[in-house]
Amino acid sequence: MLHDLQVKEPRDISMLKGIVTMGAPLEKEACIRYQKVLTPNIFNGYGTTESFWNSFLRPFDLPQKAGSAGRSCTDDDIAVVKIYEDRLAEPNDYVDKDNREVGEVIVKCPNKCTYTYINNPEQSKKRFYQGWMYTGDLATWDKYEYVTIVSRKDDMLISGGENVYPVQIEEALNENPKVVDSAVVGLKDEKWGQIIVAYVVKSDPDLDVQELDRYCLEHPMLARYKRPRYYRFVDQLPMTATGKKVHYKLADQVESDFKQGLLEKV
Repeated sequence: MLHDLQVKEPRDISMLKGIVTMGAPLEKEACIRYQKVLTPNIFNGYGTTESFWNSFLRPFDLPQKAGSAGRSCTDDDIAVVKIYEDRLAEPNDYVDKDNREVGEVIVKCPNKCTYTYINNPEQSKKRFYQGWMYTGDLATWDKYEYVTIVSRKDDMLISGGENVYPVQIEEALNENPKVVDSAVVGLKDEKWGQIIVAYVVKSDPDLDVQELDRYCLEHPMLARYKRPRYYRFVDQLPMTATGKKVHYKLADQVESDFKQGLLEKV
């Protein structure tokens, strides 16, 4: 909203020293836009309710690392480890540092979250292992250990046996100049397990699902199996007070929308 207002009604913001963002992944294209319009001094932090702030992206990392959540903070350790259905990965069981393989983010910050689940042994067993907290966030990282958040474990979709991460699809859709924002969820399907559905807020009233489908098919970072097969155009997406998309609300209503014929198929 700050960016859009400054574009619409420019004012002197030379006194603005910088902007810190947290709470949701900062998309690459959005970060670059904010740098151009608001301030080059964009700081992006990542953390959890239990562990506060664990990684930091600094202005000198931009624009090369735009879209990333940065590297571990001075007092913390952060790693991205493999995901297993029956157990937690060992803290040194890393995914490849190629910014492609997706794993779970784990953090070590004993000065901040030691007592989070002190009276809840069941949750403590799920979250803590060998001094590390397993966040439930999914990410990639590169050889310099810059972490890029792609989804939550709870939000991950499985379509045709392939893991699909909504944030990656949303980022691709949001690069389209005719799209204001989007949210991706899964619709249950007997054949595919889940079908990808995108809820889209559009800026151009002429945008239709066929144009979006062509755009997704041509997008260099979006595999064919990740493209949405159904769309619904909406005026707004459900958000928390801090600006996080509430995917579970859309996930709860998508089957009802399908039965009511509110989803457009491509």
